[in-house]
Parts: sequence; C-alpha cells; structure tokens
Amino acid sequence: MRGTLPSQEIQALVASGAVRSAAGIAPEQIQPSSLDLSLSVEAYSMTGSLLPLGTEKVRDLIERFARYPINLREPAVLVRDNVYLVRLRENFALPADVAAYANNKSSTGRIDLQTRVICDGNPRYDKIPEGYHGELWLEVIPKSFDVRLRTGDCLNQVILYRGREILDAPQMLKLFGEPDGRKKSRPRILHDSAGGALGIESVADDGALLMTLDLNQEIVGYVAKKSLKPKPIDLAAVGSHEPDDYFEPIKRPRDGALFLRQNAFYIFSTFEYISVPPDYAVEMLPYDTSAGEFRAHYAGFFDPGFGYGKEGEVKGTPAVLEVRPYEDDLIVRHRQPVCKMAYERLSARPDKLYGVGMKSNYAHQRGPRLSKFFRQG
Repeated sequence: MRGTLPSQEIQALVASGAVRSAAGIAPEQIQPSSLDLSLSVEAYSMTGSLLPLGTEKVRDLIERFARYPINLREPAVLVRDNVYLVRLRENFALPADVAAYANNKSSTGRIDLQTRVICDGNPRYDKIPEGYHGELWLEVIPKSFDVRLRTGDCLNQVILYRGREILDAPQMLKLFGEPDGRKKSRPRILHDSAGGALGIESVADDGALLMTLDLNQEIVGYVAKKSLKPKPIDLAAVGSHEPDDYFEPIKRPRDGALFLRQNAFYIFSTFEYISVPPDYAVEMLPYDTSAGEFRAHYAGFFDPGFGYGKEGEVKGTPAVLEVRPYEDDLIVRHRQPVCKMAYERLSARPDKLYGVGMKSNYAHQRGPRLSKFFRQG
C-alpha cells in the first residue's frame, strides 16, 4: 500500500534491520506515524552549514570543515549561533521503495533549536532518498539559547513512506465533513476554540488548510529574550526551567495588531483547532514568501490522533507556531494567514494514536504553549 507508514510498519522495518541502532530502538521512539531519532556520542563544531554533493559522504565534509570534535558521552553545551554536526544513533538500510523526510520535534522547535538531517550523497536537507543505505547526521544550530545535550537525546523525527499520498482539494473537501452517501457524515477536522465546526473556505486551491494567527486571547504569544544570557537549556531537565528567564509573554494587543522585530523569535498559536483522523498525518508547510518574509515554523508534523482522540471526541487542538521575521520588521494582525496544513494518507491505520493511551506533551494545549522543558504555570 502506498502512503505514509504507520507505527506497526515502522516497527516491521526495525525488526527487519532496515532501521537500526547500535543502542536499539526504544519502544517510545516509535510514534503513531513517525520515528524519533536519537543522538550518538559523536559530534563536531563546524565552520558553517553545508551539504554533501552527489559523490560525497558527510564524513568527507567533517574532515575538511570541522573545527573540533565533541564527545556527547558526557553532557556538552552547544553555543547559540554556532553550527554543529551530530551523528544519529539510527542508520538506514531502506527497501528500494521506501523514502523518508524529517522534521524538528515540537519541543526543540519551541526553544528555537534548528535541526536538519543530512545523509551521504544527497544535497538536500531533511530528505532521505528511496533505498538509502548509510549513516544519518543531524545539523544542529541553537538560535536563541545555548543548549546542553548528551547521547540519547531526541531532537527530531523522521517520517517514512512508500509514495506520499497528499490530499488534493476535492479529497480534502470530502474529508472536511461533507456527506459521503452514508447515514453518518465524515468527522469535521477544523474547529474554533468553542468546538464549533469551521467551513470549507479554509481549503486552499492545492488542498492544504489555511491557518491563521490568533491574537484574541489573554496571552497571544511569547518572545525570546535573546539579549540576555541565561543558563543553557538542558534537554534532560524536562519541566525544570523558569519561563521568565528565557521568554517574555505577549498580552492581547488593544487594536488587534502586533509589531514583530526582525530576527526575533516568537511563539504563537493558530485561531483554528485542527484534528488529524487516524488514517492521516499532517505536515505544516513552509512559509509562503508572498504572505510575508518570515519562517512560520520549525516543527511541522502532526501524528494521527492529534486534536482528534480515539473516535473524534476531541474537537481540535490549535497548532503552535515558531515565527521569525526575516529581512524586515513586521506588523501582524488577528486572523492573518500564517501557514498551511497538508494532509497525507497513511498506508494503514496505526496501532497507536497521539494523545490516546500514550504520553503526549501537547495533546491538551490551548493557545500558545512553551516547550516541555519549562515549568508550566
């Protein structure tokens, strides 16, 4: 079956040796339709960000451009605005018809920690070609804060697929809740904060859902205090960092508009509450330069069950956005379009769902929420 692979098919790849790790793949690394990747002991400080050409291995780049090695067997601090390469513990021997793409995990995106997967002979970030055999490396760039890492930490995730089945506009309209000829209509996938269903005007021409900014809540977002130099964020210390040391809350603007500073890092949430039914996954698409020159997100993948529950009893969950204006300062307003969500079909229904019988840090988020590494008020 074509489509994005569910948890049980990811487990089958692990069992066959197509996805492997010297440390073994822990059960909690396998999500409903994604796999968490973990850091090895081997890391390097690099002179800059770069990609291998078609005949190069990542180790060729390290030999030429590394500044010094770092051993992550003991916790090490990665300094903001510097580029690092870390070998991932996982490596692939994929079947000829299986490929993958990668995203930041939401928790790392929300601390402005940029990660991008690199593999041998492939001059593209976060894309792993069909049938790839070899090591995987992670480019890590702390943008706002120093971070403390060690082997075993999971910063990003990979999505495996046999031909991606991304829904087009007619398919999305059916999924959106239009009657399908049976007594029961399909579940709605987009709601407002009160649980009311939103209409089909949110479907773009390419089939993706248009998502807008919510500036009509008591705290509309957070901005990173980049001018300060707080202690590094330790990725092993979940729930222990003081939010006020790193972020400043942004209150509801009186006139519905906010001024965003160039190169500052912001956390916002969407007005729309999105649901991902069990047979689908969702990728948040890159920002659209025609709608403003800013990066709309780092973490951009939503597993089956997000904002849905087991039987559709959850009426959506807002998406949290990591926003950084480039080139110029920006003025943004309530309900301004900020990103799009593309639904992709799974090859089979997964044997686990996000937020249902498994630990899920953001299943119940309402409005902008800081990363799991901070104390929750």
